[in-house]
Amino acid sequence: MKILISSRCSWTLYNFRRGLCRVLQEKGWHVLVGGAGGDGYDQKLQQQGLEFEDLPVDKKGLNPWRDIQLCWSLYQWYRREQPDVVHHFTVKPVIYGSLAARFAGVPKVISTITGLGYAFIGERRLLQRVVMWLYRLSLSACHTVFFQNTEDMAFFLEHRLVTEEQAKLIPGSGVDTAFFAPVPATRSTAVRFLFPSRLLKDKGVCEYVAAARWIKKSYPETIFWLLGDRDVRNPAVISATQLKEWQREAVVEYLGMAEDVREIMGQADVVVLPSYREGLSRVLLEAASMEKPLITTDVSGCREVVDDGVNGLLVPVRSISSLVDAMTKMLESGAAQRVRMGKQGRERIQGHFDEKIVIQQTLIAYEGKP
Repeated sequence: MKILISSRCSWTLYNFRRGLCRVLQEKGWHVLVGGAGGDGYDQKLQQQGLEFEDLPVDKKGLNPWRDIQLCWSLYQWYRREQPDVVHHFTVKPVIYGSLAARFAGVPKVISTITGLGYAFIGERRLLQRVVMWLYRLSLSACHTVFFQNTEDMAFFLEHRLVTEEQAKLIPGSGVDTAFFAPVPATRSTAVRFLFPSRLLKDKGVCEYVAAARWIKKSYPETIFWLLGDRDVRNPAVISATQLKEWQREAVVEYLGMAEDVREIMGQADVVVLPSYREGLSRVLLEAASMEKPLITTDVSGCREVVDDGVNGLLVPVRSISSLVDAMTKMLESGAAQRVRMGKQGRERIQGHFDEKIVIQQTLIAYEGKP
């Protein structure tokens, strides 16, 4: 079989779909991947034996002409390659790839909703209506639509964007638990909190920094790390000026972006992601797999990973005071309790969110009748 997989960019393909592509290659199938290139990960994909198609994905989503170009590029790619299956991830490839696949006559079209995205966070009603109309139009071409949490699936069903026959629930992107295994941490008298995500407002980075300020007043030795890039093409990105102010303030330490997060994550005592909404947070899965206790928000895409009080703590979204309380609880619980929570988290990941589970469900969709 020939499988084409498209996503927002080569970075997401390499970090989130590499395991799926490897299994497909092991089955002897011809695998091609496509997304926005130029970040160095397109070369890494090619080193894995994957043919990479550089697609004009406009990540800001504010230029209709660029979206038309993307749809046309996807259509040309599909017509040229004549795949048996196309599988789309992230908003723009899902919408425009599904439309292109319909016109190109692709036998089987599959999409994965990795999260509702920027349009559905906050009061952006006009944008939401436009995106919902596009989803309704494009997803009608799909044979299977995967969802990573029950709330997103319920939303799409309620608004008749998909049918019950199309909709399937999977446990996120899954995580390679052998790759994201526990590592020994260097000894430290100070507790180290880590925020490992893109520096976007809707990831809760402002709340994390504000909570750190409060904690530092009572526990000045506590360490707060920021790990992630400034996705400048995202409208919710933290400004460079704001980041510099945080660094001058010396409440948080900015570690930049790491190609492999395991070394830094392995040194953290607690991983924090106060996100406003996720599809199903991959970074929380990775952290839990590495036996890190979690603090995250009680929202769709985050709460699924945390059994509150067992492997982490859940807090209300946008609540700085609740985040401070949760961090304080982690500080005062002691190292032994944090270690116990981390071990329970890895057990949870191995039982429910291992990458093998997701890949197996995906293969069933690929091999089933159109």
